[in-house]
Amino acid sequence: MVADRRLALHATLPDRYAPYEVLASTIDHRGRLAALVADPAQGFTLIPHFSTPRPPPRYDATAVICDGAEIREIALTDLDLWFTHIDTLGDGIVLAVARCEPSGVDIERYRWLVPEDGLHLTDNVRVIDGGGETRSAFYAGDGIEQLMTDAQGNIWTSYFDESNYWFANPDGTRSYRFMIGLARWDSHGGPPWMAPSHTPGVLWCDCYALNVGREVVHACPYTDFPLIEIDSDGVRGITPNPVTRCSGLAVSGNELAFLDQHRAGGGFRWEIRSARREGGAVTETGRANLLLPEDRYPTGWARGKIGRDGTLWLHEDGDPRRWYRYEMSS
Repeated sequence: MVADRRLALHATLPDRYAPYEVLASTIDHRGRLAALVADPAQGFTLIPHFSTPRPPPRYDATAVICDGAEIREIALTDLDLWFTHIDTLGDGIVLAVARCEPSGVDIERYRWLVPEDGLHLTDNVRVIDGGGETRSAFYAGDGIEQLMTDAQGNIWTSYFDESNYWFANPDGTRSYRFMIGLARWDSHGGPPWMAPSHTPGVLWCDCYALNVGREVVHACPYTDFPLIEIDSDGVRGITPNPVTRCSGLAVSGNELAFLDQHRAGGGFRWEIRSARREGGAVTETGRANLLLPEDRYPTGWARGKIGRDGTLWLHEDGDPRRWYRYEMSS
């Protein structure tokens, strides 16, 4: 029989923000809850199959950073994009838009070089300082799954299976490629480090599980789910992985914890599949069902899935205000 494991309630968005729409939320590398909230009186539109409503073309919002009882706000005015991801960066934040298809280019032209002035690319990542001023904005491709920053100030973006990116060429043209998987950026949006070009033979159709640790990053890309290990010098290991149902990841040395989730008995199950990396292979060692603090099973899919070293943070689908914590060491 699979054992049960109770999650801890890690952070809750304060009640003062209950009237506001939560456009994005996360747990940063210091364990703080960060959220982008906006007053719905500005005129939001409900979109089917989206967990948050679409804001108007121009709107104001507030970035909220909660460190225990300490709450800091960054006022953001006249935003012009529907930002769906947030994380902290220095004393400020970074925002990202998941979808940003270019305009003005027919799909038939995607196989050819396109002059840069013929593309209308959206700067869908925006770096904002603690005073609410934009310090940089850059194009990071279409299909962003997760946005995470690390302790060194890098910006990591993982991608889902519809991802694509227009690469700049020396002759002033751009080339279209898909299956980006994972990229690392500096805070100014300089040329990115992209995982596919550094992992020959590995498909990056979707970066299912990502763990941005203090020193090392781990990722499990679909379709084969190998465990990719990346440090500041680049890829330092690719380990075959038999755990092919993983949407979240915690890592402590050679010990691994993969999040698996599925429907069961008319509800949902979040499951941790423990494993160990040894001798160039990953071996599964056990399983546990995750329960919420009141000993109930979750009522929706696990979202967020923020992995940082041996900790994994999750929230229930539709409730980005309450974050739960799984720790490998406890």
